[in-house]
Amino acid sequence: MKNYFIPYYNTTDCYPKERIDPNNPVPEELIPSSDLNQLTPITPTSEPQAITLESTEYLNGYLRTKIGRKVRVEFLIGTGTLVDKFGELVSVGANYITIRQAETGNLVACDFYTIKFISFYS
Repeated sequence: MKNYFIPYYNTTDCYPKERIDPNNPVPEELIPSSDLNQLTPITPTSEPQAITLESTEYLNGYLRTKIGRKVRVEFLIGTGTLVDKFGELVSVGANYITIRQAETGNLVACDFYTIKFISFYS
């Protein structure tokens, strides 16, 4: 059985018809004047801040602002069982949190994706 290569797209569409010289700038008559007026530099004041995983818009970022506080975290185990852990929030990872249990002082690493509710205490 022969193997045939079938391209997914027309490769001639990917390349310009004429050669572009990087040393020659594009003539201004080829750029519409309305586009020149609309171009503004990207600055922190003209663009919104990027949302990263450390941003407080995500639960990880929000929980990092609460490190050191007393928390009660409720986890959904299976389809209907809620388990809660109470203690001090010690750290927040990419997919886990660490709590120092109030009763024993032991550290407990908790799965981030089973968390359903978190209560914060002063």
